[in-house]
Amino acid sequence: MTSGVDMQRSATAEICSNRDDWSFHVTSDPLTRYLRDRRLRTALHMLRVRGLLQPAGQSVLVVCGGVGGEGVFLSRCGFTDVTVSDLSEEALEVCRSLEPHIRTMPLNAENMAEIPDASYDLVLVQDGLHHLPRPVLGFTEMLRVARKAVIVIEPHEGLVGRLIGTEWERQGEFVNYVFRWNRSLVNQATRSYLLCPQAVVLLRRLWDHNLAVGKVAGRFPQRWRLAAAKAVYQALRPVNRLGNMMVAVVVKSDGDTTPRSGR
Repeated sequence: MTSGVDMQRSATAEICSNRDDWSFHVTSDPLTRYLRDRRLRTALHMLRVRGLLQPAGQSVLVVCGGVGGEGVFLSRCGFTDVTVSDLSEEALEVCRSLEPHIRTMPLNAENMAEIPDASYDLVLVQDGLHHLPRPVLGFTEMLRVARKAVIVIEPHEGLVGRLIGTEWERQGEFVNYVFRWNRSLVNQATRSYLLCPQAVVLLRRLWDHNLAVGKVAGRFPQRWRLAAAKAVYQALRPVNRLGNMMVAVVVKSDGDTTPRSGR
């Protein structure tokens, strides 16, 4: 039987082979950049307000990084030590073509045994854990290899997700279950693995509908499109607590970066 890991690798390889234009990852178009990077900017802001953001001096590992969109973003934000990992060599080849100085590493996010504990200051995933057969295992691996903090940007479990969210994602013959998170799940998974009462779990919910908002904004003249997209999300701010997306930051705040259970 084909495993979820094998299906993920095959699906990513097929996407890469069927597409020859990844310019949206390096585009200068303000609307595309805003829609693409909005959640990542929220995560960096959450680190900044706690005094934990030092791009020039921090190493970052991107997990389930695909063709490197997050890596390109971090590089543009001043991070000089960025590694993008993914199961797919085809995806990593695209990543190197987009940003040659970014390091790449073929890696199974559920089992990063080749990476020692506390190897990277920050470990980040965006829309990647819900592709894994064992998402919580991928999350605890991120906790293990992070030195300072973990950033998780994933769908949020809640009424909205249950009513209108996608339960099964299909890409041709490939399928995966969309695993959704919430504060309780992040908190429990963090504390059961780290056994560290001082670890801090920060979480924000927000709305994220890039395609829909992009279509709405696209109806306006070019010079008004970015403002229109921002206006849509500004209008949704009062109900962000019902949002479909989660931006979580786990800070390993006590300086002890290894589990205390002897695992």
